[in-house]
Amino acid sequence: MNNTLKSMLIAAAALTAVSSFAQDKATLDLLVKKGLITAEERAKTLDESSQARAVSGVGRVFPKEDATKRLTISGYFQAQYQSFNYKQDGLATDMPNQSQFLMRRLYVELLADIGEGISGNIVLDTSGNTTSSSTSWLDRAIVSHSSDIGTFDVGYKKVTWGYEESTLSSLFKASSSKLFTVERGITNRYWNEAENGNANRSDGRRLGFGAHHLGLHYSSVINPQGFEYGVSVVNSAQGRVTEGNGSNDLGYYANVVWNNKVSDNEKYAVGVNYGKTKYFAATAGTSPAVPASTLADMEGYNPFVQVQYFNWTVSGEYLSTKVTSSKDAVANTNDDDDHKPTGYNATVAYKINDNWEGVARYTSLNTDNRGVKISDGERGFSTKTNAAAPAAFGNSDAAWNRSDAIYLGLNYYFSIPVAGGATVNGPNAKIQLGLERANFNGKISYSGGHASHNSDEAHVDALRVQAQVAF
Repeated sequence: MNNTLKSMLIAAAALTAVSSFAQDKATLDLLVKKGLITAEERAKTLDESSQARAVSGVGRVFPKEDATKRLTISGYFQAQYQSFNYKQDGLATDMPNQSQFLMRRLYVELLADIGEGISGNIVLDTSGNTTSSSTSWLDRAIVSHSSDIGTFDVGYKKVTWGYEESTLSSLFKASSSKLFTVERGITNRYWNEAENGNANRSDGRRLGFGAHHLGLHYSSVINPQGFEYGVSVVNSAQGRVTEGNGSNDLGYYANVVWNNKVSDNEKYAVGVNYGKTKYFAATAGTSPAVPASTLADMEGYNPFVQVQYFNWTVSGEYLSTKVTSSKDAVANTNDDDDHKPTGYNATVAYKINDNWEGVARYTSLNTDNRGVKISDGERGFSTKTNAAAPAAFGNSDAAWNRSDAIYLGLNYYFSIPVAGGATVNGPNAKIQLGLERANFNGKISYSGGHASHNSDEAHVDALRVQAQVAF
């Protein structure tokens, strides 16, 4: 009877081993302690269960390759409501209000650790609302190697340009999920969102200077009490697919930041980003006929500072880039002038308590007669509300010389229970409310290969509410 009971217990343990190795081991340990089985029988059963798991594949549900040490799945999604009220000088009829719901971001991230400092990282955005890349569904795809000299990334990711977009500082890592504001500011969008001008340069518009580029990236070892630095050598054109289309010129970026972490409540970062790359017209010209691959040189710098002092967080940045006309290569374009767009952001956030936070931001852009459209600065704003009769809205789709915006917002961070009875209040679960008044000044016109602007003005009031869950 005792032998029969022992055989049944061993068989049961072997069967449960396929589904739960840890539970099986604990059961066998208990049986050995009670004297029902021997240590040799325990070892034999564990070995058989291990083989059974290997055959069934239970031991590696996620990793496909045996070399994978760890696979992490994470992500976040944001649901948003936005509404716009628009007025412009000289329009016979005010533009109608615009409002809609949207899935702003829907990110899924896979991080595979192979060992020996080698890893692979893929981030997908299936929302279809990413405009800082020509490949809207892919946010990152890199192979990395980290060691005591720093990290090398090969592949597709953001270059470090525009402090609100991406920062090298390990004390204040920028991320779309950690923004104080619902959306990034006009200046950031002008430099980092996908370029969208035409080859005639009758509306120069967004530069596509920063954000997502394919190439080689290096960042130094994390140093919260000193200097961090990085460089990138990448394709000038944004996007992951640029082979064979005549736009494979390289861009170069360099970054340095000084960190000073006094305590968890007192941190400082001061640095500068530099870049030199090309501008590629997004669409071909028609009058005169100019190919979409027309090049223009761009070079600029971006100094920044960010401070956290207990409940206060303050950041500021300045952006300046010279855009050299390609008139020597393609003559008789609508705009043959060089331009030097400049802009700056200043943000203040105050943590009222663990759950509530107030935010204010001022951002300003001067395109130096290169032009920015309202839809470039205010994400989601449309100037084509009447496709049948767009002329009825006058010049609402015009390019403007200057813009500025004031943002006031309120963030609520949910209290999330964690192990040990503690709670976490952060971007894992939050709701953001933001009001922004944006002004656009100096409607641009072209004559004799030169751009000029008048005194017209336009105003957009934007209301946004966004909910986020990160995992």
